[in-house]
Amino acid sequence: MKLFLVLLLATVSAFSQTVISVDENVSKNSDKSWLLAMGASAVLPGMGERYLGEQQFVRPFVWTDIALWFTAISSYVIGERYISSAHNYAVRHAGLNSSSKDVSMLNTVGDYRSRSGVEGQNSSPDMDEDYNQAMIRAGKKIDEDLSADIQWDWGSSDNPETTEHIDEFKSRMRHYRVSRIVFQVSVGALLLNRVVSVLNTIRVYRATSSKSFTERMEFVPEFYEDGSGILMNVKF
Repeated sequence: MKLFLVLLLATVSAFSQTVISVDENVSKNSDKSWLLAMGASAVLPGMGERYLGEQQFVRPFVWTDIALWFTAISSYVIGERYISSAHNYAVRHAGLNSSSKDVSMLNTVGDYRSRSGVEGQNSSPDMDEDYNQAMIRAGKKIDEDLSADIQWDWGSSDNPETTEHIDEFKSRMRHYRVSRIVFQVSVGALLLNRVVSVLNTIRVYRATSSKSFTERMEFVPEFYEDGSGILMNVKF
């Protein structure tokens, strides 16, 4: 029996071969820092992948980031222009006497035709057009939410021209709000782009850093015309 086993092992050895192959993709990043790769992707998406030698991911992440930065900056600048435009319009057409561009205050100016009654009228046709009256009905002091020094008057709602003025003001404020929404979404997308790049960097690093020896060693049976053997494939 022992002689049979010896002959069997000798036969297997005679007809077997050991092939050692080098797979650079498995361990090409084993000497690189995963912390540095993640940090690079957090600063500029795609740079972590570039550091790990995965060039195909660089352009999509970088161009996406550039587009989002352009959108964020543009929407912020446009929003600032709209709020300034709305403020100047209220000064010119409603006699707003405040230099403040506070959004809450300007929204109030657009919600009511006047601070203390439309000029030339004993009372507004619609009670909700008078800010002071609305505050009194709500049980508040007229200067509780807004300084008593701030005054404005868009004019009577019976006048088509003054109605056009307040509608134009509201339109500019709507454009401001839309631009701010675009800005906020762009900033959120910039953060998301970094999170995705960091997660992708972790995935790439795990796939291209060295694994355990047992995961890199593979035994495959081989059959030949004059015999058979075992192929041992080791990846480095």
